[in-house]
Amino acid sequence: MIYAKEVRKVLWITLILNLFGALVKMFYGYTTGINSIQADGFHSMFDGTSNIIGLIGMWIAAQPPDDRHHYGHKKFETMATVGIATLLFLACIQILQRSVVNLLNPKPLIITDLSFGIVIMTMGINLFVIVYEYSRGKSLRSDFLVADARHTMSDFLASAIVLSSLIGMRMGYAYLDSIASIFIAVMIGYVGYNIIKEASDVLADASPLLISDVAKIEAIAMTVEGVKECHKMRVRGRADAIHVDCHLLVQPEMSVLDAHAIASRVEKRIKAEMPQVVDVVVHLEPYKAEESLETA
Repeated sequence: MIYAKEVRKVLWITLILNLFGALVKMFYGYTTGINSIQADGFHSMFDGTSNIIGLIGMWIAAQPPDDRHHYGHKKFETMATVGIATLLFLACIQILQRSVVNLLNPKPLIITDLSFGIVIMTMGINLFVIVYEYSRGKSLRSDFLVADARHTMSDFLASAIVLSSLIGMRMGYAYLDSIASIFIAVMIGYVGYNIIKEASDVLADASPLLISDVAKIEAIAMTVEGVKECHKMRVRGRADAIHVDCHLLVQPEMSVLDAHAIASRVEKRIKAEMPQVVDVVVHLEPYKAEESLETA
């Protein structure tokens, strides 16, 4: 519950900031006729939309396990990151379309110091959102916050393109706006691709840990008295909600009660030393020295 509350807090703060920046750019672009600033405002609206998707996704993810979702609803948050990637691809297409139109039909515009001030101010807001949301996403191990911060980076880059186009238009090189915008559109598409790739790893139960981290879990299990061997380690889930399956070998003459006590101690120790692990399933096997040597 604390995790969900903290993530929602971050999303509400970034939502307010994103909507403010978007509305400022949309209003100024509309009243001055500067399409690049207005389009950048619409692009910024995608950030606000992604925050709303995140709030809904977090509400679903925070629900406890039920009869149909025995492992909880954490993957719904990861599914929400696919929504962010979709918005990124839409923004990519939008920027490409506007770039081609502006390249074929350039229109002279009056660029003032206020034009630069608006763009620089909103870039400052974007930069704060990126640093704040990314750092909180990493500390909370939230896939969605990290993905959303990357999305905001695309908005920051788009604003940087608008800024460069304003400089170009003042110097008489209006076509630079379209060329740079196409480059940024490709960058935005690449960010969306990476988000889809990371989300698919979680949804397809790819291991969220490095090989060294898996070996660390095995080493932790081996520190529990009574464990003769630990093998067939499997991990899945998200970085903040890891599920572990493993086989433990104990003395064959040990009672079920004692073997179960050892398995419980292994589970508690792994969770204590690796807080991101939320579930440990242990399969007990009788230890036979000869078979162990053959396996080795």
